[in-house]
Amino acid sequence: MDRRHFLQLTTGASAATLLGSRPALTFSGNRQLIEAWTAQGVPMPQEVLNQTYFLSLQDDPLPNPPRTVRDGKLWTQLPSQPVAIAFYQAIPGFGNVTLYADNQGRGYQPPDFPLNLNLACAESRIYRVRAAIATWASRGYRPSDQVESRLQRASLKLQQAQTPSSRREQAMLASESLREGLWAGELAVYEQARQHIAQHPPRPEFLWGCNFFGHPEAGDSYDRQFQALFNFATLPFYWRSFEPQPGQPNFARIDRALSWLEGAKITPKGHPLVWFHEAGVPDWIKELSYDQLCDRTQQRVTQITRHYGHRIPYYDLINEAHDIDWANILNYSPDQFLEITRLASAAAAAGYPKVQRIINACCLWAEYVPKHAYPLPKKSAYQYLQRCLEAEIPFEIIGLQLYYPSQDMFEINRLLERFGQLGRPIHITELGVSSATTPDLSSHFKTVPGLWHQPWTEAIQADWVEQFYTLCYSKPFIHAVTWWDFADGGFWPHGGLLQADLRPKDSFGRLQALRHRLLE
Repeated sequence: MDRRHFLQLTTGASAATLLGSRPALTFSGNRQLIEAWTAQGVPMPQEVLNQTYFLSLQDDPLPNPPRTVRDGKLWTQLPSQPVAIAFYQAIPGFGNVTLYADNQGRGYQPPDFPLNLNLACAESRIYRVRAAIATWASRGYRPSDQVESRLQRASLKLQQAQTPSSRREQAMLASESLREGLWAGELAVYEQARQHIAQHPPRPEFLWGCNFFGHPEAGDSYDRQFQALFNFATLPFYWRSFEPQPGQPNFARIDRALSWLEGAKITPKGHPLVWFHEAGVPDWIKELSYDQLCDRTQQRVTQITRHYGHRIPYYDLINEAHDIDWANILNYSPDQFLEITRLASAAAAAGYPKVQRIINACCLWAEYVPKHAYPLPKKSAYQYLQRCLEAEIPFEIIGLQLYYPSQDMFEINRLLERFGQLGRPIHITELGVSSATTPDLSSHFKTVPGLWHQPWTEAIQADWVEQFYTLCYSKPFIHAVTWWDFADGGFWPHGGLLQADLRPKDSFGRLQALRHRLLE
């Protein structure tokens, strides 16, 4: 497809056709009432309730319509289509998570309001878990007594909450129902993953990865422990540091790391070839026109893939090209990003025809979309990937970043299955959760986010790691998982599998044992 034809397909009126004729979103004139309380029966604080947002029944977040929030009440216009609702809440005995209400898959419309969000989320959680169990039953899954008893308690507490003696009692009972439903969902999804693994042969080709940014400065202990755990390594190709002056790429650092990986028989991957974050844009690039940048991008991508050929089979071709503010410092439009994706894809194959091209996405639940007002709604990672597929841009793999998302394992599983429906193999390209709750002044992010079951410790991090990797390994369409970073002092606070002094954490041993067990 030539450039002119591509632009005709991806701009103006043709874009609606490419996107499946998605209609413009409109809002109802009348405002509806949503009410919510904390687990203790106190009206939900404004700053918490204001995080509530609508989704389509296909799980695409929608821009927030005009709203007013105070005293545990949210008055809002409704989108003209049936909607689901996302709601962040602290659930004692489980953690701080995003909850969902979808009216048993039917969505909510004006006659369904006013709406008690606590009850709606509790009802929807039970329904979602029951529906998932019914689906998994066709594959041979049978829930344990523990899952069933949790679901029964969730249903009983919900029934009691619907006829309470006070608002405080209702909120407490709804929270107890949610606690049981959340645990039931996580237990069930972990059980079915383990059962699937037990029924299928091992996957020796599965890629257990991590970025390899500590070599050689971190020394022999870093390298030795890396080799003991991983068979896949990410190498840095950030344009700003790789080519600070035009025409002077620095291959030397990559060459040293690559030689070591080849000796250790670890498969390498380059990251990222195209990224419009400050780290991915040299100063000299900022002075170029869009057309000039496209030309230089193609030159860079072809030069790198040709230089390394078969020695680096995988690349994160383009990173975060879906309406993420920090990854768009040159203010390109979605159509321009789509064209750059196409040009980079062709350039990578021109350098090495067998290259495995990964389109890498972040912020997978797209919580940034509701915060952006009309008339120019932002696109989610899922919608961007849909556009890439519909535009027939050649690439082999979908890359997903998944730092701790304030979602429970059941909802994480739903998201992985949704992206799996796009029909491409998936790599989890970046991943991290914390092992402590104190500020980490040595990391990029200093403050530790989220609460999963209990405050973050080495043991809680290890539990999360074991469950998440088990989910991924159980899915034939997921081919790789890459942790980010190996040791503390990197991107995510307390996010390493090693301490900053390279002592292994519980998660290192847990992941190593899991890998050995799965490959037996």
